[in-house]
Amino acid sequence: MKTLILTEKPSVAEDFAKALQCKRRDGYFENGEYVITWAFGHLFEISDEDLPKRWELETLPIFPERFEYKLRSSQAGKQFKVIKGLLSQAGKVVVGTDAGREGELIARLILQKAGLKDWSKVYRFWTSSALTPEVIRQELRKLKPAKEYDSLYWCALARQHADFLVGINLTRAVSLRSSGGVWSVGRVQTPTLALVVQRDLEIENFKPKPYWVIKALFSVNGETYEGVWFGKKSGGGVNENEDVDEEEEEREEEEAGGVFDYSAVEKILEKLSSARQAVVSKVEKKKRVEEPPPLYSLSSLQRDANRELGFSAQKTLDIAQKLYEERKAISYPRSDAEYLSESSVSLVKEVLKRLNREDLVEKVDKVGKRVFDDRKLTDHHAIIPLRDEEEDWADAEKALFGLIKRRFLAAFYEPFIALDTMVITQVAGENFYSKGSTVLQLGYKELYGRPKDKLLPKLEEGQKVDVLKVWSEKRWTKPPPRYTEGMLIKRMEKLSLGTPATRAGIIETLKSRGYLVLNKKHLISTEKGRELIKNLQGSKIVSVEMTSEWEQQLEGIYKNKKGFGGYTDFLERIKAFTGEEVERVKQMSFQSSMQTPKKHRKKTRR
Repeated sequence: MKTLILTEKPSVAEDFAKALQCKRRDGYFENGEYVITWAFGHLFEISDEDLPKRWELETLPIFPERFEYKLRSSQAGKQFKVIKGLLSQAGKVVVGTDAGREGELIARLILQKAGLKDWSKVYRFWTSSALTPEVIRQELRKLKPAKEYDSLYWCALARQHADFLVGINLTRAVSLRSSGGVWSVGRVQTPTLALVVQRDLEIENFKPKPYWVIKALFSVNGETYEGVWFGKKSGGGVNENEDVDEEEEEREEEEAGGVFDYSAVEKILEKLSSARQAVVSKVEKKKRVEEPPPLYSLSSLQRDANRELGFSAQKTLDIAQKLYEERKAISYPRSDAEYLSESSVSLVKEVLKRLNREDLVEKVDKVGKRVFDDRKLTDHHAIIPLRDEEEDWADAEKALFGLIKRRFLAAFYEPFIALDTMVITQVAGENFYSKGSTVLQLGYKELYGRPKDKLLPKLEEGQKVDVLKVWSEKRWTKPPPRYTEGMLIKRMEKLSLGTPATRAGIIETLKSRGYLVLNKKHLISTEKGRELIKNLQGSKIVSVEMTSEWEQQLEGIYKNKKGFGGYTDFLERIKAFTGEEVERVKQMSFQSSMQTPKKHRKKTRR
């Protein structure tokens, strides 16, 4: 009997057929040893046919005794019939759907509904590499029993069933309490929406405050340099909170050096008005070494593509998927890892040769765990190129591939090294801070553009300098920046909201359901979105912390091999939560507005 291979999409089935030299039939490929067929993503979805047809608060919460499924479309039904017929004749079954949570669920549901009884004959095909003929033939010799992925299936099923229960109950409850229309509520989408609403309200309620920055211009040996007053503080601090957006970090650092009491500014200026000389009280030189950035995960790729190319998170995912499936040019893109396996050294060397960068091959053995670290791997390694681009690619494909290629090459460059100089100049007992920087080794930044040197005159401690002038600059505090998709992806990743594969879809869902709009590059909440979050204040459904905890529990089902027990425990917690929240929503009322306020349609000043 032949081996049946089930793939997630027709295009992937074609890759297998090409590798195994199979001929095309109606709904499948075959040769003397293999039969290859395919799904169209999810063929089955949870059926709502047995749920109460009339939406009434009295019928909530709804907890089906069992989850029934239905075929998603007539096309799905036709293909399922083919799969079922082939399965009845198969001696061995290979699951070749995407190597991840959803891919596992897709295959398991199909095989269950097709009546598979003997699961001992089912094996898993699993790889992060692009599906070239060589990779397919190689990995088919490394199949693992499907039972090793049972907990991945239960993890995926728990996610699907939890989302269904939360969605049907809270969407019905909120919609029934509103003045009209359907108000979609979701386990991940609602706390994500809350992040944007909270940021928008913070911006709109922000009241700018004036502050002053005191500066001095010094002269020594015919050269000049500026200093910024920082009083008794040490000066030059760097915000080490990696969760702060770059734009927000710059704003906070600038305001941290300001003086908010103008009477104090006047006193300092008066005190220094007659000063003609100053003394250099401190000169500190420190070598700064910056290692190349880590390889791309999907989330970090989406952030950079949004910032540098203006791509939405969904567009980035779609292009990356095409580069993986059709172009065979990158590794599996739906990854949350930024490292490679320690066994990938030979692959990396081969890729560098394909990219005509043989000069970097000798560097591969020297990077160590900065790039190759099995302890920091998840199901897949980081996104890397597997071959170079071609002329006939679309511009967007070339642009995204360029980011991936540059990040990959940078990993094997030398670090960037700069010499930072910090100087404190004292004028009549008041301290002024100056900072200079000189590039010593460009390293990986050769690929990103040379940073500009910021030169200071040659200064020594105890040296006297002339004071040319002292003045103040009035500035106004700024609100935090509005979210871009890249910034929101970063925030979701930090808070464990969703997975790399789902975050783009969550943002698209919020836009399609009228909760968010895209203004230029910024995501802005609509009145409907704000009304939902306003009325759900105090509800745990908007809690980022709870949703993050759920996501960690879901991952724990798979990573800790909890299986069916992990699934049932998780669903019981979801049911308890849903029941509590339905009762809370029953006491609320909603007002709907589908319009976006006019002030949000204009370009937002920051």
